[in-house]
Amino acid sequence: MGRWASRIRLAFRFPRMGPGTTTSNSLAEAPIPEASLEVRVAGRVQGVGFRYFTVEAARRLRLAGYVMNTRDGGVRAYAEGTRESLEQFLEALQRGPTGARVREVRANWGAATGAHSTFTIQPTL
Repeated sequence: MGRWASRIRLAFRFPRMGPGTTTSNSLAEAPIPEASLEVRVAGRVQGVGFRYFTVEAARRLRLAGYVMNTRDGGVRAYAEGTRESLEQFLEALQRGPTGARVREVRANWGAATGAHSTFTIQPTL
């Protein structure tokens, strides 16, 4: 074997697996969406960074979905993830960012569709 063949062989070695050792896969570590949550927030929620606050909360909780302003002055968010993460997300939206005044939050729970892979800001509805 030439010197390149030995280097290639070394590059493709698999880790030794002993008792109690598990493999890790980034897809396996991502929570499987089990529920969806649609939230409509009313109050002073536009012009105060509410959408950016929502994106940050969703990404921290590893949720997929979107947030958008609505023409009536509110904010609408749709998220999918684990029930526990969605409950934390709802609590965050009830507080909102500094400068926001959340007057009303309406939430509708449902089954996850798997239609979203990230959390984004969408154009005004």
